[in-house]
Amino acid sequence: MTGHQHNAQLRVGDSAIPVRVRHTRRRTLGLYVFPDGRVEIRVPHGTTREQALAFAAGRRAWLRDTLQALPEPPAPPTYVDGAVHPYLGEALTLRLYCRARRHCRIADGVLHMGLPRPGEPVAVEQALREWYRQRARGLFEERLAHWYPALGLPVAQMPALRIRAMRSRWGSCSSHGGVNLNLWLIRAPLDCIDYVVVHELCHLLEFNHGSRFHAHMDRILPDWRTRRQQLREHQQTWG
Repeated sequence: MTGHQHNAQLRVGDSAIPVRVRHTRRRTLGLYVFPDGRVEIRVPHGTTREQALAFAAGRRAWLRDTLQALPEPPAPPTYVDGAVHPYLGEALTLRLYCRARRHCRIADGVLHMGLPRPGEPVAVEQALREWYRQRARGLFEERLAHWYPALGLPVAQMPALRIRAMRSRWGSCSSHGGVNLNLWLIRAPLDCIDYVVVHELCHLLEFNHGSRFHAHMDRILPDWRTRRQQLREHQQTWG
């Protein structure tokens, strides 16, 4: 769930580290480091900025070591003929050609993309994003419908799906029962997509990450921890 958030700084050694303080419905404080080096403090509603920073300050050594251990970030993507982009965990090579109307197809590890302006990276990026979005809509809806019955909730309460291009999260669940999934999840293997879908659906039963939430995860998707690690490795490779 997304809550109120604001930015701050925390001094670690000789450096001032930018951090985001995010208020959620969780009951405890948590410190998170993302693969791209962003730092987030997640706190319960009512926690002051000073309390959040004091909590993080008490974990300076862990934060310093974690930031230092981060792998080199992946190279930024390019949008030219021959560039490689992932789709469902498979590395696809772009083959661009001129065509009056946009056309995309996959064959033998190649994404053939016909565009009116194949030599313009911005146009290629926009076309690729739209292709991802079209593929994501159908697949994400199918996976939600596949896993939702395992919750034991009425079919009439099937959550609405929203697809967003998010930077810091693979998915979220709103207090109104809607599920948000990250557009870029379509680039990850199907096992990873299912992990995120089940994770968000379990929030319909437990709106936290406590023991009962994990019990639901264990019941519905027993190997979810392995899938979570697979998703982390995908993110380290592709961003």
